[in-house]
Amino acid sequence: MAAHHLPHHESHGNHPMSVIGYLLVLGGFAFAALWLVSMAGGNVAPAIVFGLLMIGAFTGAVSIFLSLVHRHHHSPVLPDNTESELGRYMRRYRD
Repeated sequence: MAAHHLPHHESHGNHPMSVIGYLLVLGGFAFAALWLVSMAGGNVAPAIVFGLLMIGAFTGAVSIFLSLVHRHHHSPVLPDNTESELGRYMRRYRD
């Protein structure tokens, strides 16, 4: 029979905000495509809106990634399953 998870959650190494940053990067590329198509089609107002959304999405993603790296000392794109990360986890959740 499959084992059920206990109420506590063990970290898989990825910070939850890295998922938000990743989605903002994907959204930024989608807005960039819409901006380019709107600009090429001569639609000025939608091009401005999509351009601003693109800049906002990329700026938000960069700020999240920089915050994770500098403030939390956690890689935004790679799971930190190193010895120091494991030690920090053990001190924080097991002591």
